[in-house]
Amino acid sequence: MANTVRGLLPAQQATLDAIRTPAEHRPAYPAGFANELRNDAESALNRLVDAARNIDSRGLWVAKRDLAGVFGCEARYVADADMPFEWSVPTARGTVLHKAVELSTHRRFEPEDAVDAALERLVADDDNLGGFLAEASDGERADLTANCVALLARFGETFPPMQRAWRPAAEVRARARLCGGAFVLNGKYDLTLGSPSPLGGPDRLQRAGKVIIDLKTGSRTPTDPEDLRFYALVETLSVGVPPLGVGSFYVAEGRIEHETVTAEVLNSALRRTIDGIGRLISLRTDRREPRRVPGPPCRWCPISVDCGPGQEWLSDPDD
Repeated sequence: MANTVRGLLPAQQATLDAIRTPAEHRPAYPAGFANELRNDAESALNRLVDAARNIDSRGLWVAKRDLAGVFGCEARYVADADMPFEWSVPTARGTVLHKAVELSTHRRFEPEDAVDAALERLVADDDNLGGFLAEASDGERADLTANCVALLARFGETFPPMQRAWRPAAEVRARARLCGGAFVLNGKYDLTLGSPSPLGGPDRLQRAGKVIIDLKTGSRTPTDPEDLRFYALVETLSVGVPPLGVGSFYVAEGRIEHETVTAEVLNSALRRTIDGIGRLISLRTDRREPRRVPGPPCRWCPISVDCGPGQEWLSDPDD
């Protein structure tokens, strides 16, 4: 990314300072780095291939939500998976904002115009969200628009204006197939800036340059850092070069929590992913009772009424 952007607000400057790394300080990796990481992953997962194929012959797809579920309250994860998803103003808010940001990466919009354009694009899509938006009441549509305009205006005041040289991209889908497709690590990045670049030489070094950013319209959750490390792993396995950094940008706070990606970060993400896949397969095949882990999510858990540990947690005044 360019080293200078003039006329920034203090919050915009703080965000830029957090994600910007001068080219001479960016790490470089040998061309075989990602292959070694892939070999480690497949060596550990080979023993689970048959079980994964029994669950789905097309491959076991694993996303950050699945890992967060099996490392958190398994009972809630299973209950959420069994319930049909229904769009609402709160659940649609993030998707509309992401689409508005995506449109704004290529053209300057006023927040109201960007949100209107995002809603128009999403309604035109023949999917469940498009159907919800098309059938939403005037009040729901006005509420959603007002929320997203406010969030986009906040984003514009706290995130530096994206320059074409940064190669901004939004809603980027990424996948990494392992063990012949028995496992598919699946991700969708809200926003990426920058790109890797080859340095050449006898080791065919590749310089990291991409920053992956999750846009958060809600509150912080304990799994936010792990979610992004999973994205860093997917990016490394699919592109062949680790990202430079990852970060969660909390729109309401106007603040980014950024982490530089290193080999240690990727190895940690790999261990967690392998462990999580094992737990996911065990949960789906052994028919064991899912673990119940009470905590703040009990407040909106669909099975909290019938959950003893959850009710105990909710009735504790200290919580």
